[in-house]
Amino acid sequence: MITIKKTNQKELEDLEIADGFTRWIPSPGEKGKIELKEILIERLNEGAEVWIAVENREIVGFVIVTDWPALPEGKAIEAMEVAKPYRGRGIGYSLLDRILRETEAIFVLTPYPEAGYEKALEEFYKRFDFKYLSNNKEFMVRIPENPEKLEKWIKHIDRLIDIYELLIKEMKRIYDEKYRALLKLVKKTSEEK
Repeated sequence: MITIKKTNQKELEDLEIADGFTRWIPSPGEKGKIELKEILIERLNEGAEVWIAVENREIVGFVIVTDWPALPEGKAIEAMEVAKPYRGRGIGYSLLDRILRETEAIFVLTPYPEAGYEKALEEFYKRFDFKYLSNNKEFMVRIPENPEKLEKWIKHIDRLIDIYELLIKEMKRIYDEKYRALLKLVKKTSEEK
């Protein structure tokens, strides 16, 4: 039986890593398992949430969820993988479903499909209402439809836009000021030669 849960460092240290993870680790075999465990523990220590799928004391799937720096209270799916021997059994679906049911937030992710799985991965995320907001297909976003949360997020993003516009204006002013001074210096230096 597969168990899906948010984990902690002690539990991660006590569990084994299944064979078949290839996406997020550079080394094969036992070395790769050690590297993956180290990555998961490191991300936990840095404040990420690590969700795991466990069968017989082995991690057979995982998702790393972080705060999305672009939006307070937003979340980012940083990495997700199910070990190859366990794919096609609904483990990835169960992991993502559990995370989204327990965390009402705007989620963002950048799909990193393995070669040949591009369309399948995009369709997988679309089943959870993730969608691309632009044609560049750089990232997908899922926005829950809770009216109170939507109103809060809209107000917050409107305020951020105001702040960013002011910041950009000031940064451009400083840049223009420094650039003009540099041009004057270059011109003066070339005239002196």
